[in-house]
Amino acid sequence: MKVLVVEDDAAKAAIIKDVILANCETGHCDVKVSSNLNEAFVTLGGSRFDLVVADLMLPQMGGSEHTQDATPQWCEYIENHPGARLSSWIVMTSFSEVASDARRNFAQLGVAVIEYDETSAWRRILTTKVREQFVNPSLDFVIMCALEKERGGYVHSTDIKLGVKTSTSGLDCQRATIGALNGQIIVMPEPGLVSAAIATVKASAVFKPRAVLMTGICGGVFGESELGDLIVPDISWNYQSGKFLNGILKPELMQTPIPPLTKIALQQLATDEISTELRAGLFQNDLRNRKIVMPPMVSGSQVVADKNAVAEISGQSRKVGALDMEVAAVYNAAHDFFNGGGIFFAAKTVVDLADEAKDDRYHEYGCALSARFAVRALGVLLK
Repeated sequence: MKVLVVEDDAAKAAIIKDVILANCETGHCDVKVSSNLNEAFVTLGGSRFDLVVADLMLPQMGGSEHTQDATPQWCEYIENHPGARLSSWIVMTSFSEVASDARRNFAQLGVAVIEYDETSAWRRILTTKVREQFVNPSLDFVIMCALEKERGGYVHSTDIKLGVKTSTSGLDCQRATIGALNGQIIVMPEPGLVSAAIATVKASAVFKPRAVLMTGICGGVFGESELGDLIVPDISWNYQSGKFLNGILKPELMQTPIPPLTKIALQQLATDEISTELRAGLFQNDLRNRKIVMPPMVSGSQVVADKNAVAEISGQSRKVGALDMEVAAVYNAAHDFFNGGGIFFAAKTVVDLADEAKDDRYHEYGCALSARFAVRALGVLLK
């Protein structure tokens, strides 16, 4: 666990550090100390911390004897900086009036403000927060699946190690490691946009992952994708969003794109060579020459098995390549969690063309292929 203590009083910083170390598992805690705001922001920008313990009365820069209430700067950072969402926070001050004024601002961000004094109250709160980090540590990745068979696709990847299945905060989780990367693969309570949104928000809040993604299967759009194509959508939206007027839906395209740096990295992985490599040893040789493509994917709350409905849905925007019931919600939730930054994406295999011929024959293949791509992509994105 990595902890940053921001405190200009060296004696006070040493006491706080001792409390943290006393409640860490032996050899599993790295505590750094910054003595002013400028130094703290540089340190936060250069590394990820599981816990930040920040004083409120601080000098702006090193060598200054003037301290100031840092409430506005801390609140602005926590609210707007993508990396801040990946850390747990405690704000501490020796001044009761400062603490009282700050509590309302920090409460809106879910951050506790505690008073440092001669009582043991602050020690108990800090101890509890430190121990919580070992119960629910921050993870490198969270993978969302709508169905158990989509999670089952990961048994076909030799580069991921699957652990025990557990229930954490009401989520159906399975531990997974990719080299030194730790994560959870989560199956939603049921398919659909609402379930996807709730599960992704909850998983992000509990595990504070560096990356959120979704894998599994989807329907393709005739003329834009083929059976066996792996869809890694660069953008997604809810195709049912909008207004009905005179019996016709006037769509409102509330589109969510993946982050630019994530898009570049995924584009570099979307090669014919990698597509062929990922398909090696899978059980549908007729699909071995299909591609990895990055068109828009749309999501709705209905299972679609009607080519006329697909034509109407895909007509909302050029080049819509696929549709499912969850990706738009996962993208929206992840975008909100990372505040426009972070790493999030989806990888789903086209297993039907959402028409009357829809069946299950390619499901196992599709789940395995999307899982293999996700493992490869996480190794690149989180290195």
